[in-house]
Amino acid sequence: MAVEATRWFLAVFFSGVAVFYTARIVLATRHRGVSPVFRGDRGSVHFRSYLAFRVFRVAIWAVAVARLADPRVDPLIGPFYGLWAAPVLLVGNLLLLGAFAAVLVVNLRMGRDWWSGTRPDADGPLITTGPFAWTRNPMMLAVQAGQVGLFMALPSVFTLVCLGVGLWAVRSQVAVEEAALAARHGDAYAAYAARTPRWVFR
Repeated sequence: MAVEATRWFLAVFFSGVAVFYTARIVLATRHRGVSPVFRGDRGSVHFRSYLAFRVFRVAIWAVAVARLADPRVDPLIGPFYGLWAAPVLLVGNLLLLGAFAAVLVVNLRMGRDWWSGTRPDADGPLITTGPFAWTRNPMMLAVQAGQVGLFMALPSVFTLVCLGVGLWAVRSQVAVEEAALAARHGDAYAAYAARTPRWVFR
């Protein structure tokens, strides 16, 4: 029963995430007159991490929907059936929900200063309050929690690869963002980084 409930949950969840981000990007583009998505220069670390996010986001959604349409997809993703136990799947589902809730909070907190990617010409303020007072990267911390949640909700070779690539992409993007913030805000960012951990602990 837990497997079937999770099958439905993942398809609905990732479809909802896709709708949310599509709407967020469309509305931001209309409001600003420019897309909030910045891919980085082709061949750069920024571009490779963006491409990894985009390709795997589509692949995850496609697998989730395909599994719902036809359970015979399951063997094709290299399932770790020994981990397909109700407690593991439940924790994975809860991690996904909690991570997405955290992402929504950070999105609302950033408001018009939210961008997808790091624009070299961005001139927004340095945000150091709210969730940014606890960690310099609350959005990316939540994304990583969601990546772990996906693996637990669907233990398989496919989601293990997604987890590995996802963690690489997140940490690569964080390095790009922190370098840009340091260049843009100078001493203010250095002081912020000195008192606020990159993730949770120093």
